[in-house]
Amino acid sequence: MSKVLFIADKISEDALEFLSGCPDLKVDNRPGLPVSEKLEAVRAADALIVRSATQVDSELLEAAESLSLVVRAGVGVDNIDLDAATRKGVVVQNVPEGNTRSAAEHTIAMMLALSRNIPEAHRSVKSGEWERSRFVGVEFQGKTLGVIGFGKIGRHVAHMGSGLGLEILAFDPFLAPHMAEELGVELVADLGDLASRCDYLTVHVPKTEGTSALIGADVLSRAREGLRVVNCARGGIVDEAALLEAIESGRVAGAALDVFEQEPPTNRDLVDHPAVVVTPHLGASTREAQVNVAVSAAQLVVDYLQQGKLHSPVNAVFLEPDLRERLDPYGELGRRLGRLHAQFLEGNPKRIIVKYFGDIFDEPQSRNFVTAKVLAGFLGDRCSQPVNQVNARSLARDQGLAVEEASEGRSRYFANMIRVELTDSSGERNLGGSIRGRKGIRLVSLDNYHFDAVLEGQMVISANEDRPGMIGTIGQVLSSHEMNISSMSLGRDRSGGTALSVINLDAPELEKLAAVAEDLMQEQGILWARCLQAD
Repeated sequence: MSKVLFIADKISEDALEFLSGCPDLKVDNRPGLPVSEKLEAVRAADALIVRSATQVDSELLEAAESLSLVVRAGVGVDNIDLDAATRKGVVVQNVPEGNTRSAAEHTIAMMLALSRNIPEAHRSVKSGEWERSRFVGVEFQGKTLGVIGFGKIGRHVAHMGSGLGLEILAFDPFLAPHMAEELGVELVADLGDLASRCDYLTVHVPKTEGTSALIGADVLSRAREGLRVVNCARGGIVDEAALLEAIESGRVAGAALDVFEQEPPTNRDLVDHPAVVVTPHLGASTREAQVNVAVSAAQLVVDYLQQGKLHSPVNAVFLEPDLRERLDPYGELGRRLGRLHAQFLEGNPKRIIVKYFGDIFDEPQSRNFVTAKVLAGFLGDRCSQPVNQVNARSLARDQGLAVEEASEGRSRYFANMIRVELTDSSGERNLGGSIRGRKGIRLVSLDNYHFDAVLEGQMVISANEDRPGMIGTIGQVLSSHEMNISSMSLGRDRSGGTALSVINLDAPELEKLAAVAEDLMQEQGILWARCLQAD
């Protein structure tokens, strides 16, 4: 019996030609339909291909009667409701590598254009001038390229740059040291140090809260004189105001930008600066990339409908509804423990061990579900695609991160408990959590300290000498920043030893949290302090 594929957004003719050769597939290619007609078209579809224009929301999914697969012809799946698809039992796949080479090549092209003053020289000759001495450039040979984010695109850029004579340094807090060795690059632990050692600095990380203004005034102030900055990833990762100031001061020689905080860009002083090369978000805009993405999407559909093969699924593994309901709170607990570990991270990670206590984790699928959530929390802000039950271990493996599970039987104190242990290049840390009642997510241990803290919102965790007056000292610092405590939990290793405070705050501005940690560290008796976002 023929299967029906509904194509809701425009894809390349090459992909359509490929699909036309599949005899058991009926292709309904009607891009650009209004929502009401899309709802009718998807009703009979077994598979759906979309790009970014179509919103695959709960309404569209509910209208589908036999849909089993949605393929996004591209990387991002922001326009697809993954939870609704999972509940419906619909697999979602994307094409994560379709434009990798295109983006990497554009990065190298921008670096060359910047190094050899090609845009300015082009304009000069076009206007009738011939000023060779004005456009003397620099060579790649013997220079150093710093790559921020060593995922697929970052690795492609490094490989190409190495072939052109560049020495490669990498910054990626989530790349295991042994993986960097295998890839033949030197890992640098601090962004400022990286900027001070490089002639070129290029970013290849997703835009998240943690990477916004990642390259700011503090990093650029430590830049080697003559540094050239390249951003073909996402606008806002490089602080545009700080970059312009660094260029005008002469510390940074120039920049090549394909993306901007606002698109089209509004910061004309930066765009119009003669030392800045700009393009209108062209990283993935090659004929080959557009064809590759569309043909790959078509191949995903055929492989799944005809052979049941999955290549790049991005939504959750289906669980029976009653088990899913019981595990969901522990999945969220795992995600938050993973996210806390990412914020505590001091060196490049080597291994994560998730230890399970309690009967609910007896079945491997239960442990699988929660481990993937832990990895989603840990890796989520650093990956350009969603991290979940299906792809979590694969993405961790790409980073060289070993993932282990251990079933520990019963806990002495909790019916069910999770402990996540992380080993990085600076040592080990473990975080334990449990559920109070049905959905009360709690942090119950950190290393050798035990307590009962609410694991949500903004938190301040600090260690101090266990002596009278320390709680008052912490309270005074928070009061000086006009921050109100919503809950607090304490633990210590022994009387007179070291104590730990876990404090939840009433939704302060995130920018103020760093100042709180700095002020706490100035107080006598405070050993360390961290401000964290739990959820």
